[in-house]
Amino acid sequence: MPTTKLSRIDRDALERALVMACRESPEQAAHYEEMLRHKPWQEVCESAVYSMQLKTLRLKPWQCPPCDCRSDEIGLGYGNSRGEVLLRRRMLKAGVSLYEPDPIAALEKIAAGVPLESTGDLKEKSAPEHRVPGA
Repeated sequence: MPTTKLSRIDRDALERALVMACRESPEQAAHYEEMLRHKPWQEVCESAVYSMQLKTLRLKPWQCPPCDCRSDEIGLGYGNSRGEVLLRRRMLKAGVSLYEPDPIAALEKIAAGVPLESTGDLKEKSAPEHRVPGA
């Protein structure tokens, strides 16, 4: 997966996803720590985002999370269903990163006028055994 230049919003969402994924269990934390030893940071974080979006959105195996939805066209195929495209559009319109680990919660916070947590806020709350080097 090629790495791209990230906006501050995307980078923050990627970092939060990695922190959240590592909090799932000590095994998950170890898994991502090992991945960071062998793969680029962005690739590891994208894996964490994918995992967290599947969980938070309760997606079925054939449904596409926003981080993997590459089209703005409603149609046939993975990432093109009405629900997938409409969620992607809502996120982009609201200024929410497609890498947001919990898209619905983020959209609800923005609608309520509550700012999204920064990565620093999450790191302060995380348990030491679940911290990921470089995150």
